[in-house]
Amino acid sequence: MYSFAEIRTVHLELTERCNAACPQCPRRIDGGMMNPNLKGAELTLAGVKRILPAAFVAQLRKVFMCGNYGDPAAAHETLEIAGYFRESSANLKIGLHTNGSLRSGVWWARLAEIIGSNGYVRFAIDGLEDTNSIYRRNTDWQKIIKNAEQYIAAGGRAEWDFIVFEHNEHQVEAARSLAENMGFKAFNVKKTARFLRRDTMSAPPTAVRSTKGALVGMISAPANVDYRNEFLTSLQKKDEMHSSFNNYLAQTPIHCKAQAEKSAYISAEGFALPCCWTASMLRNPTSSETRQFAAALPDAETKSALSAQNLHEIVSSDFFQREIPERWNSGHAQRLQVCARVCGHG
Repeated sequence: MYSFAEIRTVHLELTERCNAACPQCPRRIDGGMMNPNLKGAELTLAGVKRILPAAFVAQLRKVFMCGNYGDPAAAHETLEIAGYFRESSANLKIGLHTNGSLRSGVWWARLAEIIGSNGYVRFAIDGLEDTNSIYRRNTDWQKIIKNAEQYIAAGGRAEWDFIVFEHNEHQVEAARSLAENMGFKAFNVKKTARFLRRDTMSAPPTAVRSTKGALVGMISAPANVDYRNEFLTSLQKKDEMHSSFNNYLAQTPIHCKAQAEKSAYISAEGFALPCCWTASMLRNPTSSETRQFAAALPDAETKSALSAQNLHEIVSSDFFQREIPERWNSGHAQRLQVCARVCGHG
């Protein structure tokens, strides 16, 4: 995999808490009932210092705070943790990914001051005022814009992420223009793969549910093929080539992005894994990939085998250095499907 001394990027999930109820987020079931496997975990400043001591932070090029389940702005000590990173390394690139609807403008201005010029905040804003909350449910568009304005005014580098759906695809260029006028430094059009149905190799609409599980709406992939995720088209071709998607997962060469980038992921529970994709397998309540990955884990729940309190020990472990890479081999009986799906090529 890589040695502890070679790690250059850390992807950090500060919390499992979030104000939003996005229909395709694994934190909730279709945006409704909470994922029953989540425990409301959150990292404290003291916990981050134990897991990522200053001497280790000094060797990193980048730390970015972005969760599988939570928004880093929802954590109690986000500013203090960002401050610790900056104090530990003036050259460290610090990033934060957020829906932007939490906290005050003063808080965002303070974050800009802490991060300084070597960092960014990526605001996930999926539309204009009339469409953003269709997916980013429970968020306030006006507050998001004001928070972003405060962050930018305080000298922060802001980037805008726009996930394209059928209900907002007509607003992409208007949002891009607004982003430029506000001073955002980047506008990223995101083509989601979350509509993908592996069994049918299609992208049907997905349900939106209430907290009691009642169906309250549907969301659809964009009609414009230019905004549709290329993964679906490529997988349809691969499905024809390999006879089935499962055969594709069994055969495709795996080029691990985390290995190439020398990157490690730390969850809000304090677990260490190579990436957010493998970490998501710990708490996904429905995926067949979860059951397959869980079988490969060294009893993480009871023995804290992935506890990042000693990251050096975890990265140096047989599980990290041998068992995970071995499960990339096409002939392995327990080849990791999540790795083949995310990092498979060909």
